[in-house]
Amino acid sequence: MSDEIHYTIHRNMVILLASITLFLFISRILVNVFDFPFLLDGSRDVDFKILLLGLKNGLVNFYDPIIVPEGVPDWPPYYLYIWYFIFYPMGLVPFEVGVYIWDVLRLITSSYIVLRGFKIIKNRRNLLWFYFTLAVGFFIDGWYNNCNFLIIFFLLFSYTSLEKDKMWLSGIFFALSTIKINSILFIPILLIAKKIKVKDLIYYILPFMLLCLPYIIFPDYLLQMLTNWTGITPGIQGLTFLDPIIWKAVQPSHLMFLGFMFIIIFESLENHKKRDLIRNIVIVILIAFYIYISIVVMILPIIFS
Repeated sequence: MSDEIHYTIHRNMVILLASITLFLFISRILVNVFDFPFLLDGSRDVDFKILLLGLKNGLVNFYDPIIVPEGVPDWPPYYLYIWYFIFYPMGLVPFEVGVYIWDVLRLITSSYIVLRGFKIIKNRRNLLWFYFTLAVGFFIDGWYNNCNFLIIFFLLFSYTSLEKDKMWLSGIFFALSTIKINSILFIPILLIAKKIKVKDLIYYILPFMLLCLPYIIFPDYLLQMLTNWTGITPGIQGLTFLDPIIWKAVQPSHLMFLGFMFIIIFESLENHKKRDLIRNIVIVILIAFYIYISIVVMILPIIFS
């Protein structure tokens, strides 16, 4: 891919992310001024509100239930405890200011990911697929004001450190990404793509285990977290008992970092026809899956409530 095409794609993608951010700014103002259906009004910035309420529990009581106002989903804390330190600065500023700071931070980090992405991803179709998943995840992450942009940020640094043969640094960034535990999928992805060998797992497992030492020292803390992971999430239902669990692990906003993981596999395939076939199959499966999971977990419960 020529530098000119690289630049054009990068520039247009950053413009798109900036436009989405502007739309999210305007939508927040409109939601605060006018009455909208609950599906729009109640969901705007809801994750940011829940994260702030969880922050008020303090580090020791990080996994305790959160007391939420009416209309805010009663979702228990799921993240690893290190999230408390990462998100703590947002608790020092008023909510009305923090949401915009978070938006700007999302735009800056995601724009950097776009820049790094076109330098890492060599195949043009893979690049476009990555940008598509990034844009979709960016919008959903921004609407609910979650933190998936930080996950892909850490994973990208882990991957680029690996490419530079800085194994311990790669492992440290990976460990930071596990604030959402589903990012642990990054390790089998690297193995499948033959980016690392089994003997290299020590560079990733050791930083992660060191990070998890408090759970070993305080087993009740671990039990609380596991209970929150496996417990029933209020407002999240499905046709089967697996649907709510799957929803927690692979929400549409997670496409920000799940798409990056898929790209690592696609880029590792040298056979062009095989790569295109696998990519097309994955795209069809993802579209079908997200249509299904969105309907049974989010839409049907609202219709029949």
